Amino acid sequence: MVNHRDILLLSFFNRGECYFLMNVYSDDCHSAIKFMLDQIIDIPNLLYMGGDFNIRDAKWDLSVSLHPAADQALMDLADSLGLVRSLPELPVPTHYSDTNGHANSVIDLIFLGMSCAQVLHCIEPNLRWPSDHASLLVDLPISPENIHFSRKVLKCDSDNKNNFLTSVTMGLRALNFSRLDSADNLDLLSTTVSRIISNAWEANARNITVTTRSKEW
Repeated sequence: MVNHRDILLLSFFNRGECYFLMNVYSDDCHSAIKFMLDQIIDIPNLLYMGGDFNIRDAKWDLSVSLHPAADQALMDLADSLGLVRSLPELPVPTHYSDTNGHANSVIDLIFLGMSCAQVLHCIEPNLRWPSDHASLLVDLPISPENIHFSRKVLKCDSDNKNNFLTSVTMGLRALNFSRLDSADNLDLLSTTVSRIISNAWEANARNITVTTRSKEW
């Protein structure tokens, strides 16, 4: 759905629907933003997009009067994904510079789905160490009622789990790890490892239905 080294997409199920959270790092060339705009990314049920966007703009940083072109690109991206910018409970810097003469700034942002448009986030500078970025915290309302979905699982201490581990172990032992001298060979090995795990999973995992009344594992 999104194949970029600086974009992490996390999915989860709620009430039988698949939802997504997205973390973004966009460098000073705004590579991740440009990538998503160029690729016309479509992510259904995207609830959250947050991260370090490396854009200082007067809309969210009161210490500057800038309105760079990258700001409009970011807002266009958020709009295309059905997101709006979340406001902080207390507007304080999110990035703290250790370089003399470099002011602290706001470059870390959160965008939320329309259903959470009024939800505020909290900036926690005291939780940043050893990073130079403050932690951003937000509560997303998730409805727990009427949970009903199916998925494949491996039950703990089951024969299926033991068979899965045995299949993966034997498959990995049979691999040749001596030719990792090129990107192509590394990609081939990575694909083979993925296939071994996937085949073992499909052969041993079983389908279950999860509901509100299901027991914890």
